Amino acid sequence: ESVALSSSDGIELFEDKNLTKKANKLKLSNMDLGLKPATGELDAESGIPSTITNEGTSEGYYAEIYLKATSNCRVVVKNINIDTERNKLEANEERKNIYVSILDVKNTTKSLEDDEVELVVFENVTEPKKLVFLIWLDSLAGDELEGAKISFDIDFQAV
Repeated sequence: ESVALSSSDGIELFEDKNLTKKANKLKLSNMDLGLKPATGELDAESGIPSTITNEGTSEGYYAEIYLKATSNCRVVVKNINIDTERNKLEANEERKNIYVSILDVKNTTKSLEDDEVELVVFENVTEPKKLVFLIWLDSLAGDELEGAKISFDIDFQAV
């Protein structure tokens, strides 16, 4: 449902390439029917299913932001919340089937199984960097997530 953004001093996040509009949450791609489990084959290198792209498929969300940093920074997913009318314990078990990745950044495909998940550490960010976040459900995701509202924060921390 929502992905809030936060950052340390010296790290700025923007919605646009010209770095004029500050970003405090991801503007998720439009998805009328909500998230469905991915059906595509996993890419061996990235771990991202073939049906999860930044072109508005029906199986995953994507959102672009621009990162401007004066120091190294780590990108951490935290405050993961699943709001559901179904069994909360079972829904929380399903966190292992919720995935986040940064397109074209190696080793960033991670499940949200843990309370805090480090996606990547960026070093020597001298130029503003475009980041495309991909969010999807694994093909093994169960019915416990049906109708649930999933939210989390992505925190950019100075290192």
